[in-house]
Amino acid sequence: MNLSIVKQILTLRKKTSLAIAILFVSALTLQLFINFYQKPKVDKLQSDWLKLREQEGRGAALLDRDTLYRNGQLDLAKFHEKIYGKVHFARFIGELYEMASRNNLDLSAISYKPTNEKEENLVNYALTLKVSGKYPQLKRFIYDLGSGKSNILVIDSIGMSSASGVVPDTVELKLSITSWFAMEAK
Repeated sequence: MNLSIVKQILTLRKKTSLAIAILFVSALTLQLFINFYQKPKVDKLQSDWLKLREQEGRGAALLDRDTLYRNGQLDLAKFHEKIYGKVHFARFIGELYEMASRNNLDLSAISYKPTNEKEENLVNYALTLKVSGKYPQLKRFIYDLGSGKSNILVIDSIGMSSASGVVPDTVELKLSITSWFAMEAK
């Protein structure tokens, strides 16, 4: 009795039955595709990726001590090549003024304090800059400082305040940076 009712419904509603059958077949096909083709491939790619990450993480540990030491010495030599000589301190200050003017900023004051690092044969300059201008230009100036086009430096602290002056929307930036210079001339 139930089977005859189902047959009557199927004969009366052919389009609906056909749509349901198509949806069922497409869902079954999609599920088979995912389970038998895509999932094994994704699992294999994921395991390969994890193996590569593990090898990359152990890469330094797999090197012997002599190779690590040589690589460290080469890196240190490259670092020292990028450091200006102490005689180029004025050039570095000029580059700071040039960066400020290129970004349409007013660099009003620079103060510095040198400290000798005798073990490394370096002079460490702690500089404080006062720069004023529009906020987007100040962001660009900070980016230019950190981009590495000049001597090696570290931005220690940044302070901003609204500048008291005639020009509205002007921001005053106080930067503390540290830069290193080689004792001997290059």
